[in-house]
Parts: sequence; structure tokens; C-alpha cells
Amino acid sequence: MPPLLRIPYTDPLPLPKIIPSSAVTVEGAVAALVDFLSAGHAGVRARRPRASDVESERHVREQHRQEESWRRSAGGQSHRAATGIGSGSGSGEGTAGARGADVRAWGKTLLLTGAGISVASGLADYRGTNGTYTLNKTYKPIYYNEFCASHEARKRYWARSFLGWTTLHQAKANDAHRACGRLAELGIVDNLITQNVDSFHPLTHPHLPTIELHGYLRSLSQLSMLNPAWAAFLTTLLTTGALNTEDPHSRRKLGLKANPDGDIDVPNAPYTTFRYPACPVCLAKTSSTAPTVSTDADGAWTPPSTTGILKPA
Repeated sequence: MPPLLRIPYTDPLPLPKIIPSSAVTVEGAVAALVDFLSAGHAGVRARRPRASDVESERHVREQHRQEESWRRSAGGQSHRAATGIGSGSGSGEGTAGARGADVRAWGKTLLLTGAGISVASGLADYRGTNGTYTLNKTYKPIYYNEFCASHEARKRYWARSFLGWTTLHQAKANDAHRACGRLAELGIVDNLITQNVDSFHPLTHPHLPTIELHGYLRSLSQLSMLNPAWAAFLTTLLTTGALNTEDPHSRRKLGLKANPDGDIDVPNAPYTTFRYPACPVCLAKTSSTAPTVSTDADGAWTPPSTTGILKPA
């Protein structure tokens, strides 16, 4: 019997149910997002005003002005009439004050982002039109247990990552990352969780608490001097300009297939010849009880080492 769910799930996901149904265009999606982020807590209107509400009321008009500027810059139209925010009429003004206070005194909105948010930065996604799972049906990322247990698997991982790091290094955060930071500055969003390992979120908005669910790639640097054959291949990619374009089709024509996690697919590549460094802290330990870390003449990790394995954080 085949497994009920393959991990990772590489097939196209079912079409989502869009709520509200009007959010099928950019303008409709912006309007729906504004309404959602501006919505007050269901039980707020029945409670007595708190000091924090009064303080929020003093600043709410200025915040609304800033929010309106953000909406327009995002391509949307004014939605004050639809949401009641900023209305100058009697009851509307009261609603505006209550909703403005609610979103700051009660709102605990958290953003969850994935590979799709970095496509505009030139990185691939997984299930989009040009996604890794869409174009490469046989792609399988390395699993943690494989990385830890197999020297051959680690050589394959580091070889592919060695070629792929420049794609991430050259990529920059885009307007979507900056919009997340702006929402935090407005007091609308409190936290963010990302599945991405590209570090764009913490670099773009360090003030917004961010959980990088799958870790990140910024904690290690991969050097080429101990791997001359792979350094030559990287030089070829640089010469052809494969690493200078953000267009996935152009990259593939020039021999480069980049995946969202910084991994590069190299057909028929001799992964067994690639070497990766051992942990320098482990190598420095001289105690007789210290675990064994073996290296070759150039300092690359070799069996039968029992520790000293480096991996991205």
C-alpha cells in the first residue's frame, strides 16, 4: 500500500478556496488584506475602554494616513468607505477610533511566508510555473538523517550548495519583504514565521520578531580553494553569465538549475570528488577524551571521523 502522504509532497497542490471571492485580482487581494488587518476583535465593543485604547486613539488618525499611503503604493485604492476607517461622519468616526484601537490593543497578527515570496528576488519556488517540483519531477532534497549518516550524501550536498550559494548571495529582498516590515512598523503585524532559508526577512526588518522555521544558510561560508575541479566548474558558470541572470529559463540554457534552498542541480556531476571542511572547533580539541576528527592533508573531513560535521544552521 503506497504511503498516504509523501514528504516532501511534490505534486501540485489542490486549487485553494479564495476567501473572499473578490480577492482574485491584485486590487481585490489588497482590499481583502486591508479589511482583514483592520478588523477589530469580536468582543471589544462590549468592554470598557482601557488606557491603552485611549493612547491608541490619539495616534490613530496619523496611523490611518500612513496606512492609506501604504495601500496606494501597493497598487490598491482607498478602502475607507468600505471599512469605516478614517470616516468623518459621526458614527463612522467612532467606529474608526474603535477599530484603530482594537488592531493595536488586541491584534496579534502573524505572517507566514514561503518560497513564493522570494520569486521576485530571482529565486525559484517549488510548485509554481517554474518551480523545482514542477520542472524536475525527480528532485528530492537531502534529508537530515542522510546528511548525518552518509559521507557520500554530504559530499553531494556541499558540492551542489557550493555552486548554488552565489545565486543566493547576489539576490536581494523585494517589495514583499519590505511590506512585511512596514506592516510591523504600523503596529499591524507582531511576528513572522518563514519557511525560507535566504535570510531576506531578518535582514530587511530586523525589528520584526522572525522565526526561520527551516534554519538559514548565512552561518557558513563555502570556499573553493580545496576543491579545484569544482572551482573550475564555478568559473565556467561565471564566464557564461549563468549566475548573472534571474530568469530561470536563461539559467537552464546556460547549464544552471537553481533550487529554492541554494542547491544547484549539475547533471552527471562527480560528487564523490568534492571535499568539505571539518569543524575547526572540534579539530582544535586536544583532550584524550575528545571525539575523533580525521582530515586529509588539506583539512577536508574524512572517514572514520565520529564528529566534526558541519551543516547549515
